[in-house]
Amino acid sequence: MDAAILWDKLRAKASLSEFEIPTVPQNRSIPLWFLVGVSDKHLVIKKAKYHTPSVKISMDRIITFKDFEFVYRCYERWLKGDTSSRQEATKK
Repeated sequence: MDAAILWDKLRAKASLSEFEIPTVPQNRSIPLWFLVGVSDKHLVIKKAKYHTPSVKISMDRIITFKDFEFVYRCYERWLKGDTSSRQEATKK
């Protein structure tokens, strides 16, 4: 799926109602949950309210499309086995 299409789908869903999704661990550890919301043209990532374990973030994260697209490309590379892409995404 194209990053722009996924972005639009996530924003549309979050505009209707915040929702929670899990991380995708590479090492078979337990997924962490986070809440996705929307603010203006951005996605907002928060600690999960309904699922555990939740991600441990100190404050809400505002995600721009540019940042989302960068991390999405890293994720595609990670799926193909490129382990360095995870570090790149983490730095972002």
